[in-house]
Amino acid sequence: MEMFNGLKLKKGLLTVIIATTAIVGGATTAFAGITTPSSILNAELKTANNYAWLADADPSYNCLAYALGNTSSWIWPWGSSNPTSSQVDTYLSGKGYSISRAFSSTTKGDYEIVSYGTSSNITHFSKVGAARVGSTEYSNAKWGQAERLQHLGWDPYTVNGTYGAAVRKYAP
Repeated sequence: MEMFNGLKLKKGLLTVIIATTAIVGGATTAFAGITTPSSILNAELKTANNYAWLADADPSYNCLAYALGNTSSWIWPWGSSNPTSSQVDTYLSGKGYSISRAFSSTTKGDYEIVSYGTSSNITHFSKVGAARVGSTEYSNAKWGQAERLQHLGWDPYTVNGTYGAAVRKYAP
């Protein structure tokens, strides 16, 4: 059994190394799972090719659900409209999160949630934290019904894109 656990650990470590190498090296994929055209992805990012595949497209969950750790249902409690930062504050507070003033490089193991858009129009969420490698921060996000991707940095989106700039972050 110990030998099996050692093999499992080595396989997991290899996956982390491949994915980290892919994103740090600027590769557009660590695996073959990306189906969204790179032109669409790059149009939303400050730095072209700043993404690596984490999971296939899946319409059953969205960015907020993923940031909260749910990959089986769509969560958007504001109906067909986008919330304000104040509405997000209230919602996430009810989930045990509070506004975090600054990202802490010492916060290991707990994901922080980042909201994107403008203070009056939040359009997207990601999570950062447990995906840190050394002092480098990565954000992991579910792109609507599309893939789940990893980006170098926690503010990877263009200000005028669909998602917009980082607005706030929340700590558990």
